Amino acid sequence: MTHQLYDIDLERTLLASLIFEPNLISDFFHPLSSQELFFHESHQIILQTILNLHSKGIPVEEGMINNTLKKNGHLYENELVSILTTTPAATIRPYIDSLSELGNKRQLTSLINSFNRDLHDESVDATALLSKTLEKLENFRETHRVALFETHDIVSLKPEEADFICKEWLPFPKKTVSLISAPGGSGKSWMVLQLMMRYLIESPSAKTFAWLSEDPVGLTAHRSEKIASSIISKPLEFFKGRLAISNSPTIQVLLEQGRGVEVNAYFSDFKKSLSNYDLIILDPLIAFFGADENNNAHARKFMQLFTEWAAKEDKTIIFIHHSTKNTTQARGASAFTDAVRLVYEISVVTDKKGEVDETRSHLRKISLTKDNYGAAKLLGGKSVSRQIFPETKIDPQSFMKDF
Repeated sequence: MTHQLYDIDLERTLLASLIFEPNLISDFFHPLSSQELFFHESHQIILQTILNLHSKGIPVEEGMINNTLKKNGHLYENELVSILTTTPAATIRPYIDSLSELGNKRQLTSLINSFNRDLHDESVDATALLSKTLEKLENFRETHRVALFETHDIVSLKPEEADFICKEWLPFPKKTVSLISAPGGSGKSWMVLQLMMRYLIESPSAKTFAWLSEDPVGLTAHRSEKIASSIISKPLEFFKGRLAISNSPTIQVLLEQGRGVEVNAYFSDFKKSLSNYDLIILDPLIAFFGADENNNAHARKFMQLFTEWAAKEDKTIIFIHHSTKNTTQARGASAFTDAVRLVYEISVVTDKKGEVDETRSHLRKISLTKDNYGAAKLLGGKSVSRQIFPETKIDPQSFMKDF
């Protein structure tokens, strides 16, 4: 029984993924550079063209790839069309691993065939054949040794402290994922809108996006005007073109498949759509999840996608997460909070008796319950009060009905 030693569909999917998501090239440049990765000559040449364009800082897109191929005498336009009509993968590591495995089998098959030829050649001495074969196998092992991790000499590294946005108001670490846990009606939407505005004031070239899937856009616009005029003291027009929102139906990042989950193929498009934004807020987390909220394995897979995205593309990502009933603690799998670097919990301000302080209904108590990067030092403690709503002199309960 013969085994297939190549897969044209896998090769096309990997190439399509690199063209549609060029950022992946840097992350996987070394394994992609292997000459044995692809079986088809056209795919080998197209891949080498992509890697060369990337190395020179030239955009990796259809027209540039095709022009470069033609200049080098390679007429692969039809094959390039087939690649571009192939659905790209959300993650390419499994494709690289599968194609590497096929490449290794092709090389081993070639070694075995060479051994068989020499074995039936009466002029070849058995001892010499054994020595020659062992040498080839050892060379194969050396050239295919897997680099499992990187090492760094600690003395040669440049010391860097964690950087934060909104250091003076409510710090969140950059290039990572944070979480805000709050019960319904606690003012979390008000809080993140103010956070966005304060960040835009301190970073004039930045852009922010909030997917507030539970709130009508008109209501969010009303709240934004109130915050800008009554708390921030800036006209809402000041943030034009830099503060974007959406309440469209959310994308389910994970899709349940049998007993496991797979990443939605549209996740790469999701990231592309938000590539221009520096601060990204997603509310609520569960609306984007798509799997079992209480399954730690599912939660870890989900959160890893966002932590990798934040680190690689310099994004500050914040999830709004519903708390468990009658508490401010995040509900569901513990892996959600395990994966983030910072967690804030929101609650109402109480008096000395532990009862809701109606005179300070415009404030919220914000507790820092997870702090890996030292936000408490900037915050001045583990618990603070911040103005979330515009202050009013009228009856607090009737005032809150408008919001």
